[in-house]
Amino acid sequence: MITLFQFPAAFNVPNASPYCLKLETWLRLAGLEYQVKVVSDPRKAPKGKLPYVRIEGEAIGDSEIVIRTLGERYGVTLDAGLDARGKGWARAITRLCDEHLYYLMLYFRWFDEDSWRVLKPVFFGSLPFGVRDAVAWAMRRKVRATLRAQGLGVHGRDELLAFARDDLDALDGLLGQVPYYGGEHPCSADAAAYGILANLIEATLDTPLSHVARGYPRLVAYCERMRERVWSE
Repeated sequence: MITLFQFPAAFNVPNASPYCLKLETWLRLAGLEYQVKVVSDPRKAPKGKLPYVRIEGEAIGDSEIVIRTLGERYGVTLDAGLDARGKGWARAITRLCDEHLYYLMLYFRWFDEDSWRVLKPVFFGSLPFGVRDAVAWAMRRKVRATLRAQGLGVHGRDELLAFARDDLDALDGLLGQVPYYGGEHPCSADAAAYGILANLIEATLDTPLSHVARGYPRLVAYCERMRERVWSE
């Protein structure tokens, strides 16, 4: 049995972490049986982050490494119906979502003051009153350092929104008139795309970026389609 360790659900989406939502969506699309263990502190996880899985006593971290490992172990792939070009597009879409649009979402969740006032009690409200503010401040500082190291943290708000529009334009254009990024059926890119887009479009946490994302009717319809197909229970 696969045990999936991840953050708790929040903001009316299956998981407020795009990476956690990506991995669980992939598990469901792959038809693999699993159980969920909710944790809030990633420090003891492999690589110090969530999600991760434990299988046959082995802990495996990082959503991409988990997907690759489980795919090889169980002989599962969501990309079997794609040709080489399609597989290349799936990889490019995944990278755009995981390594660029994710960090833009992070900025607007943590550093837009209106969004932060909503996020802070949800993420840190269960901590003892005496340490809550200190931990939140330390984590916010860590996120800022991460964004600066990644490169996006040196830019201003309007520049970041422009980057985000470019990413969303690309995702909208690549989806086109087909139901999924895999065509008639979801592929690996759909797990990554839904992980981030659901957190922008469907999450009840409003940010300047989420308002932009909700202005793409095809992406809104895509999220509805993915939720119905994968998360209808």
